[in-house]
Amino acid sequence: MTTELLLNKCRGSLVGGAVGDALGYAVEFSSLNEIRKIYGQRGITDYKLNSSGIAEFSDDTQMSLFTAEGLLNAIADKKTSVDEITPYLTAAYKNWYLTQIRPKSQLERSFLSRFRALWSQRAPGLTCMSALQTIMSDSGGKVVNNSKGCGGVMRVAPVGIYSAAHTDILNLENAGLLAGSAAEITHKHPLSTLSSMAFAMVVAECILSHSIDRDKFREIIVDRVFTRLISRINGDIHLNELKALIIKALDLAISGRADTDAILILGEGWVADETLAIAIFSVMRYIDDFEKCVCCAVNHSGDSDSTGAVAGNIIGAILGYNAIPEKYRLNLELHDLILQIADTLASPIIPSDLLE
Repeated sequence: MTTELLLNKCRGSLVGGAVGDALGYAVEFSSLNEIRKIYGQRGITDYKLNSSGIAEFSDDTQMSLFTAEGLLNAIADKKTSVDEITPYLTAAYKNWYLTQIRPKSQLERSFLSRFRALWSQRAPGLTCMSALQTIMSDSGGKVVNNSKGCGGVMRVAPVGIYSAAHTDILNLENAGLLAGSAAEITHKHPLSTLSSMAFAMVVAECILSHSIDRDKFREIIVDRVFTRLISRINGDIHLNELKALIIKALDLAISGRADTDAILILGEGWVADETLAIAIFSVMRYIDDFEKCVCCAVNHSGDSDSTGAVAGNIIGAILGYNAIPEKYRLNLELHDLILQIADTLASPIIPSDLLE
């Protein structure tokens, strides 16, 4: 793969996730009927801009960017194992937490702290906030929950992006393990961990693969990603449950069911496995069309920004940044920063101005 194509796909994944997030954020708490009443029968297809003409993204993209920053800080310190990198991700999420509760905090080692939009509250997930509050407490408490909310899976695409560009440093299997570990910082249910592992591996595989059609996409998910996961965690009831749901999503995508009817069968996306399933359904159905994919992923009665973000990460990894319609690149909040972070994840050298 040429350096130019690799960069295009890495950019496509990170920016694509922000596009899906921003599109879905406008309708995150709306039912499908409410969406159609406001935007027409096709649902939302264009950004809802704020008073400054900006398409705001949610906590999903905020936390994805902090994931990238934690990972890059670890790599800059020559940390390459899952156990070595995870504390850096915890530190990055603690920084994000401070942006949500203390708008004048001094963040530790954070280039992202310069960007005030990342200090805005964008419907932060309750599990993320509660878990990080526990971690930040004076006693440094241990997070105990059984949450499989999508707050873990929606933020780990940067792990897959970095792995695709640097398989010599973070191979695909370890990318899965790191993504699972990142999710477990706040979300302790196995389905959150496994969904995050699978998602990061799918992103990496899609970046590294050429000319992905439906058959190739199915092969990536079933024969590559889940085969790797099963070889490591064979017989796990939660992994079997996740695989069955994802295969159902792939099958529904090539069925004659309407988009919204199929998504309703898969769930609403408030939990990790459903988020991943809806995203994979949308990508499989619209494998060669970025706009149709993200619009499919956000127009339902569930967690539209997260399903849009995860679908955008995957379809962007497949089609690349150049396939994202200009109307979605224009007016996207912090577009240039997201592009810069994607370039850095793909680069062999981390620019000094990104290291605080």
